[in-house]
Amino acid sequence: MLAGPETTKIVRERQEDACRDFTSRVAALGFSRSKKMFWTRRHEHTVDVIHLHRGGSSYGGPINFKVEFGVHFGIRVLNDTFEAVALNGPMSDSTRMRVGHYHHSFNAKSGHMFERCIEDLFRFVTEQGDPWFAAYREPNRLLTVDSPLQDTGREHLRSALAGHSDSERIAASLKLLGLKP
Repeated sequence: MLAGPETTKIVRERQEDACRDFTSRVAALGFSRSKKMFWTRRHEHTVDVIHLHRGGSSYGGPINFKVEFGVHFGIRVLNDTFEAVALNGPMSDSTRMRVGHYHHSFNAKSGHMFERCIEDLFRFVTEQGDPWFAAYREPNRLLTVDSPLQDTGREHLRSALAGHSDSERIAASLKLLGLKP
């Protein structure tokens, strides 16, 4: 059952507050907010991506005052042709949440657990995401068998590293991620 318009308004406002606070925190790691729920860090041939997904909704509207975030990581090859953002990295699954004692939710009406949620979102990025991104920082590492990239992504990266980047593909990737050329 969907909540009323007042609940929707409060949840949206507090979700945006959380995203602003999260943006301030991840800026220290070189990430900036590029779309409503995407934060990116650009490199020469790739972009590191953090995506927050809000749970607890039905058809876009909140069910109640609980705001709960899922976190997904991905690496985008700028020269890639894939028409969506592939979230090909770790995510905040139940095992990681339990082991790391991460708490990614708060009550939008009361504000209960808001600060803890922001702190744990940032801690999740520093403990789970950033080490994963670092493991693939060197582009040639993304060409290996255990790469998170699909075969086509590896081919497009290989082409870019050989000096054969396609400016239209790069422009499309930047647009997809909300980045300026």
